[in-house]
Amino acid sequence: MADLSSLIASLRNARAVDLSQTLEEHMPSYPTHSKYFHDLWGSYWHGGRSLTYQLVMNEHNGTHVDAPAHFISDAKPHAHVTIENVPLTRLIGRGVRMVCREFKEGDYVSKAFLADWEGKHGALQGGDIVVFDFGWAAHWALRPNEKRYLTDWPGVSMEAAEFLLEKQVAAIGVDTLSPDPPAALASKPIHPVVLERQMLIIENLCNLDALPDFFLFLALPLKIRGGSGSPIRAIAVI
Repeated sequence: MADLSSLIASLRNARAVDLSQTLEEHMPSYPTHSKYFHDLWGSYWHGGRSLTYQLVMNEHNGTHVDAPAHFISDAKPHAHVTIENVPLTRLIGRGVRMVCREFKEGDYVSKAFLADWEGKHGALQGGDIVVFDFGWAAHWALRPNEKRYLTDWPGVSMEAAEFLLEKQVAAIGVDTLSPDPPAALASKPIHPVVLERQMLIIENLCNLDALPDFFLFLALPLKIRGGSGSPIRAIAVI
């Protein structure tokens, strides 16, 4: 009980940074994904007792996590894991922020960059959640101003992804639409490679500039039966 009390006290005294974009209509989303709608269902303005809205959304709207099943079909049953079967501990752990703001449109983070980062900041560990701070969240904007966010963002190279798999990282996160830039999505994306190995992908993060090198990362997906992913409320505890 003393350890639990100490943990609670530490969390209460810590600073929490919200890493999730606000869910709202007209926010950016991948062009082939359905959109987000927040529709009034009942209200005291119309004589009801309470205010309620109906949500209509894609599993991959806003800040969300991709489950392995997003890219891995049931032809590979060992790897076809839907979101309700993803262990919650995959999204709770040591967060690692990598500042990648020198990378421009269409650039890729390399394995050499990761190795150099480790030499300066410390080794990556199994179970880490590694987030790439490209500064791209600054382009997040509602329609019709979302085009910059949706155009030729930077990403993570295949060799870097394989390096992170060797390190047994639990998840990677980006403040872009995808860790695969458009050119990679059209040719050789890292999505199926990392998801088959159960390394999760978190997309559309924000406020990464407020983070130190290491922090406590916490996020929980919705328990969607058969889900290919889920919106998350991601936070950093510092």
